[in-house]
Amino acid sequence: MNEQEILTQLRKAAEEIEIPETLKPEQIEKQLQEQKAKQQQENQHLEPKKSKKIIPWRRLGSMVAVLALVVCSGIYITVTRFDKNSGTGQTDSVAMTDTQQTVGEAGETGYVDVAALGTMYHPASDYKEVYQTLLKGYQQNWIEEETSAETSYAASGAMNSGSDKYYYSDGTEYGSAVADLSEGSKEGGKDYSTTNLQMEGVDESDIAKIDGSYIYTVEDKYIVITDIQDGKLEEVTRFLPKDCGAADRVMEIYVDGDQLILVVQGYETSLGESSKAGSDKENSDKESSDEEIAVSDASEDSAFCYKMNGKSTTQIQVYSIVDRRNPEFEGRLIQDGYYNTSRKIGDVVYLFTQYHMTSDVVGYVEKEYTSVIPKVNGEKVAAGEIYLPESSGESGILVSSLDVNKPDKVLDSKLVISGYAQTYISKDALYLYEEDYDGAMITNIAKFALDEGRISGVAATAVRGYVRDTFAINASDGYLRVLTTDYSTEDEVNALYILDENMKLTGQLTGIAPGEEIYAARFMGNTGYFVTYRNTDPLFTVDLSDPAKPEIIGELKVTGFSEYLHFWDDTHLLGIGYESDEKTGNIENIKLSMFNIENPGEVTEEAKLVLKDVDYSEALYDYKSVIISKDKNLIGLVCEDYSSSRTKQTYQIYSYENGTFKKQAEIPGINGVNYENVRGMYSGNVFYLWINDNITSYDMTDGFKKIKERE
Repeated sequence: MNEQEILTQLRKAAEEIEIPETLKPEQIEKQLQEQKAKQQQENQHLEPKKSKKIIPWRRLGSMVAVLALVVCSGIYITVTRFDKNSGTGQTDSVAMTDTQQTVGEAGETGYVDVAALGTMYHPASDYKEVYQTLLKGYQQNWIEEETSAETSYAASGAMNSGSDKYYYSDGTEYGSAVADLSEGSKEGGKDYSTTNLQMEGVDESDIAKIDGSYIYTVEDKYIVITDIQDGKLEEVTRFLPKDCGAADRVMEIYVDGDQLILVVQGYETSLGESSKAGSDKENSDKESSDEEIAVSDASEDSAFCYKMNGKSTTQIQVYSIVDRRNPEFEGRLIQDGYYNTSRKIGDVVYLFTQYHMTSDVVGYVEKEYTSVIPKVNGEKVAAGEIYLPESSGESGILVSSLDVNKPDKVLDSKLVISGYAQTYISKDALYLYEEDYDGAMITNIAKFALDEGRISGVAATAVRGYVRDTFAINASDGYLRVLTTDYSTEDEVNALYILDENMKLTGQLTGIAPGEEIYAARFMGNTGYFVTYRNTDPLFTVDLSDPAKPEIIGELKVTGFSEYLHFWDDTHLLGIGYESDEKTGNIENIKLSMFNIENPGEVTEEAKLVLKDVDYSEALYDYKSVIISKDKNLIGLVCEDYSSSRTKQTYQIYSYENGTFKKQAEIPGINGVNYENVRGMYSGNVFYLWINDNITSYDMTDGFKKIKERE
């Protein structure tokens, strides 16, 4: 085919190609108008009246450029498919039914449970549909570009007014996706602290672990194992993860018997050569974070450039530690994306990564649809394993599972295209919940069943308001309880929703505490406790014994508010938060509260202690930094004092007995250096404090007298 024939074919294809409805100029203008009206409506509830920036219509030229690029991509698709199929115009994609096998563009196959996830998510039929969904997300992201920064600022200001809560730009509360250390374990006659579980039976990783004989810590890139047997405090092993690169780092670890499991965040960079005159692929002008370095050429035909491609990856590495001095690598799972979270249920580890995709979609042609698909152990996620929203998406939560006894084998993988969903995991289900706004603030929740590593969609629903606390979502006896705060009304309003195993609404309480918002929550069996706040702290008690008719049975008002609730025992609930002035609502110092919940309908504040010189504690938002044990009568937390020009950090330890909090120890920072990594742990009657990679032991029976530092 000569040049003239190619041009003729291109003209013909351009005349025949159908511009997607969403990319027609009138539709683009409509989307801009709708977005502007939507943002203005939302801002009315989030900030004081002020002038708003209007999107300059001249920027429609940029959208036209995108439109032209997509049209050109469509022309390329038409031409290549015409040539490939000898004019037949047939497609390769296979539409998936409930029993069909999914076939991807690159030939990958995989069976998938096609679930009825309502109008929220559906399995992709092929990679082309994934691409189209991402392209819509890119368009929407462009439309929101001018208003998103202002809205985020307004939302932040509204949410933070009268409180010390901090939020990311997407509205997520800072530090809201973490857990703390529990009161410990006595399995097998051992007596040592263990990681607290948001959900019983679902293990969580941390930067430090203890098993009664050894302490395991993440120190820079290294894993350090310290022997604490027979009074020792001796480092026995310090090693790097397998194939650890200069940009890699260990995020968290699990310890299970004689197995050590690492979560490693990595960054892969490759150098490739591409022709300057090149292929359509290299001239597609795709937007990405990749760097291109041009080099000199000998002639026009040989002109080329090198291209550096970089991407984040996350690994699960499994080691045998039968010999603690010589850990042996057993296998790994590696997947694209940066680390989100992980969970371990029995022998199965579930790894979650965030994978941003829209930066690579503009200009892609059909043969490149697979370029945006993440990989797990070197294999692209099959199209049928990708769940798509009904509208658009820009990022994905990638979850994979492996059996730690066969760590090189991937049990299952799912990619859910969404905005920025958060995760909640029970023993038998994964819940993804994501904030949305469509005239009202809503939270979309999708449920996926977990069965020995298999992940399958179940159902989805939406509730009014946003989930503001990690522990405000809880699964029990087949029901999901969700506490939300809705900021879209004139005054904030809170609600409790109870959903059955198919995500159908079973019961609800709405209109709770108008003008306040939920700060902390905790559930125990059929009773729920949650804190709202304006100037005082109402601690609500909810009877959940009848899921169809939840009932508020108690409301205790005290000064200040709790940011974190922890069950001290069956009849006491510990609150860690702030004291405040009852009249003005001005926040003062950190406060410990002990609530007596023996009679849930008549909860009382049995005791409180205001820490006069403590302005902030990491325990409020990073629950892994606090240790709480009723058996050891121990409450340990990092404290910060802002009264001087330089922040003063200490680790303070309290006890609770006979209705009184008592300070047991105050440990200063090491050589005046502020804390970075801190964990308190115990084994027997010895307390271990790990600060900035230094471990010190203390005698808990002798007023926390210092014993020794790690050798």
